[in-house]
Amino acid sequence: MRKLRGTLLLLAALVLAVPALVACDDDGPPTVDERFAAFLAAWRKADFAGVPDLLSPQGRALDAAGAGAALASAEGELAVNRPTLTPHGKAAVDHADATLSVGVSWTLPGGRTWAYDTTLRARLLSRRWHVYLGPETVHPGLQTGQRMTLRTTSAKRGVVVAGDGTPIVSDTPVVYVGVEPQRVPDVDALVQRLDIVFKSVRVEVDVQGLPARIKAAKPDAFVDVVTLRRSDFNEISADLDATAGVRTRTGTLSLAMTRSFARGLLGTSGPATKELIDASKGALRAGDIAGLTGLQRTYDAQLRGRPGLSVVPVEAPPAASPGPSASPSAPVPAAAGKAGDPLFTAPPQDGATIATTLDVRVQQAADAAVAKTAKQSALVAIRISDGAVLAVANGPDAAGYDLALLGEVAGPAWPGDPAALGVGAPWRLGAEVFAGRTGPGGVVAAPIGYAAAAAALARGKWQQPVLVKNPAPGDPAPAGPAVSGALNVPGLSVGVRGDIAYCVYVTDAGADVTGPIAETFLNAVK
Repeated sequence: MRKLRGTLLLLAALVLAVPALVACDDDGPPTVDERFAAFLAAWRKADFAGVPDLLSPQGRALDAAGAGAALASAEGELAVNRPTLTPHGKAAVDHADATLSVGVSWTLPGGRTWAYDTTLRARLLSRRWHVYLGPETVHPGLQTGQRMTLRTTSAKRGVVVAGDGTPIVSDTPVVYVGVEPQRVPDVDALVQRLDIVFKSVRVEVDVQGLPARIKAAKPDAFVDVVTLRRSDFNEISADLDATAGVRTRTGTLSLAMTRSFARGLLGTSGPATKELIDASKGALRAGDIAGLTGLQRTYDAQLRGRPGLSVVPVEAPPAASPGPSASPSAPVPAAAGKAGDPLFTAPPQDGATIATTLDVRVQQAADAAVAKTAKQSALVAIRISDGAVLAVANGPDAAGYDLALLGEVAGPAWPGDPAALGVGAPWRLGAEVFAGRTGPGGVVAAPIGYAAAAAALARGKWQQPVLVKNPAPGDPAPAGPAVSGALNVPGLSVGVRGDIAYCVYVTDAGADVTGPIAETFLNAVK
């Protein structure tokens, strides 16, 4: 009886063990879809920690570090951003081989998107699915030993035009004047000579710091001194050619039609600064030309356009061996394609046209008028009939500050309510502007504010001046109520002549200075 009872207990134990064995089979090696899912998750993060059974295209085992290095090598410059990876359905299995089609999407510099399909491959070895990782996994056009790199082509910078469509800022030939230290026999003599030569064409260049820069530079370096318009350079080219150590290079920059033309308003362009590059989120790189001040800075993104961009396969630097062979398996064939053929290409998009209301003849007259004083000065002219700003002129040292639009000039009380003449209104000119404020005993306004008030009194109501027409800066400030009276501002010349309202301001000067400047301007445009 005891023997029979023991036999029954043994049979019962064996029966209970069967579900456990079945459960063990259920917890077997991951399926190929699970392997592919884990691989894609790791690729997205560029981190293969905890992802086993990876192979190079040659069938050699890859650990996490080796897989990460292989991925980084193939992605090249694109590795700074992570791709979006989207599997298309389930894996297709053919005996011991499996494939999965995957959509890959990269965000490239400038906001472009590059999308394509690639194929993941896996092989069943010792009852476990092994996933291949190589350049052709990242992109089917990459060959073994290649990585992806970015190439750019410059876009043609846009232009700024006057009210009649005349370009007033466009690509202009320039000459970069520099010094090669090893060819300078006498630094002090060089500085003195350059100072005289530049002043002969009325170009102010601070050469006092040049000796220290020459000393700190490499012997064969190009120490930049100044960038000149070709027309200015031609006047002194013989003097510069005869100066030992001077070297020149040629190029183009987006510049106003003359050195003084609306300079404080239109601003300047030049090589992008580190601050601009850092703030551009990849849109600017070292060596790119960018707007530095004025409207060129405000509308730099539109003027710059979008450079052409291509993704090109290039030879990757040699990498260490990824590890021993996992098993005798056939390598995955390398993708066909000629090395160097672009994998992706987007053509450049030229910059936009920024349309203003400036009148070339009126602006030139204004620039010439304020040039008659050595003090900081401003002259604004507005067409009364439609509010178009015809001229925004600034006197000396106006490259980085637009006194005409931003200066805060105190004056006496205006006729009626200053708000009815636009003081404090939400001006939208397309350029930074000081809209004015009321203060104890009077009004503080920019020269353009005084000109706009004179135009309003002549017109019978205030309306916001118009400066940038395209792209439209937004809805203008609401027009004011009916107004009347006269504007008399001691120390400024503010008035109306025909269809033009104007304001002339000179720092620390009165009507005895601003009056003749105003007459010079008005006589030139009558």
